[in-house]
Amino acid sequence: MRLDLLKRDLVRLDWEVKDQEDFFDRISAELLRAGYIKDSFCEALAERERKYPTALPTSPEAVAIPHSDVEHIVKPFIASVRLARPIDWREMGNDDVIHPVRFIFVLGFVQEDRHVEVLQIMLQAFQDPVFMERLSEAQSPDEYYRVLSDMSGLEAA
Repeated sequence: MRLDLLKRDLVRLDWEVKDQEDFFDRISAELLRAGYIKDSFCEALAERERKYPTALPTSPEAVAIPHSDVEHIVKPFIASVRLARPIDWREMGNDDVIHPVRFIFVLGFVQEDRHVEVLQIMLQAFQDPVFMERLSEAQSPDEYYRVLSDMSGLEAA
């Protein structure tokens, strides 16, 4: 399988955001401007995150993988953002637990069943502390993208 959803033009490093709402507003504006999403995406993303939180307690820093339903997506993508400072995010499957998230992978799928396969591969990579450390230490968007492209069994497009 190819990770053709991983887009170099959607890699952002060291963003300064206050909280989850600020992040959703900012990433949605960029995705809308680039033609990846519909106007309804930001609210749908926030609503889905309220109901089904997506933080994962990875090491050395937590990851979140927010996504919306397919009707809010124009063309498929994975946007990857490394924050300058972590923000609070509720844990997937245990929303009473809050994690400081620094890495956010916003997923946009146009096929309902596609996300399961991609998520499995991503979750495996996120559990590798060496992989996560390489993401932390990347000095440029190109270097960060190359690290992402190395996810086991995947190629970036």
